[in-house]
Amino acid sequence: MDIKTAKLKILAKILIMLSAIVVGASFSGCVNDSKSEANELIKMLPYNYNGFIYVNFETLKGEESSQYRSKILNMLKIRNTNEDETGIYINKTKRMIFGGSSYDNFVMIIEGDYDFDKFKNHLKKVGINPTEEYEGFKIYTKPDEEFALTIYKDMIIAGTKQGVRECIDVIKGKEESLLKNEGVMDIYDKLPSDACVYEVRNAYDPWDNTIADGSSISFEDNNMVKIVRVEKYKDEETAKEKYEELLKKKERDKEDIEKKGIKVDIKLDGQYVIVEVEGPENEANF
Repeated sequence: MDIKTAKLKILAKILIMLSAIVVGASFSGCVNDSKSEANELIKMLPYNYNGFIYVNFETLKGEESSQYRSKILNMLKIRNTNEDETGIYINKTKRMIFGGSSYDNFVMIIEGDYDFDKFKNHLKKVGINPTEEYEGFKIYTKPDEEFALTIYKDMIIAGTKQGVRECIDVIKGKEESLLKNEGVMDIYDKLPSDACVYEVRNAYDPWDNTIADGSSISFEDNNMVKIVRVEKYKDEETAKEKYEELLKKKERDKEDIEKKGIKVDIKLDGQYVIVEVEGPENEANF
């Protein structure tokens, strides 16, 4: 397997797992201003990334909480064999963000109340050692591996070597952060501020014919959920065509929508189509 194929497989696994979290997890309520917390991690990602996925794990509840956290950490090659040995306590994982621009330029940041002394000892035991120092950060990796990680405050920054280095450049103020990327922030700013999950992408999608898109999930009481989807099209005419298509779908599915107990609101705003769906957690889709 060549390096490019290996990286693509790592990236695909991460995206599949994050998608599973977004559509399958149960959450408790979200804070009123989740964006202020999300921004703390977004500002650590490089300007040239074309998007991100953010999850606030502290809102996860029940058995799924440990389940999803464990799978994410395993993808970082942090094996959940013994929490007391690794220092990585699954249920103390707080927040996560994933971003990238290509197969060889992505990074994931995981934040939690971990025992980093134990974690470093565990890395040494499994052959992951500091192989270089970059801007004062120790880069941990195995020989001849493209996957690397470093530690910053209460966070693990992991991804490709290039991605980890670029993230460090942003932290050190050498490079601009993703918060300055107008294409990404344009979509992000149209999403509600009280969501637990954000996904934003500033890239052309040939399937939907969008030039940028994003979504958010807000969890409310009584297992109710609100999903907001923002799609940006190349021009207002294309957006209007999509808007009218969705209105027809809403009318066609009216009986099924009422049966599920969900509300669907569709708005047209120039080049943007915004769809908001509210209803029971297992039924809120359109």
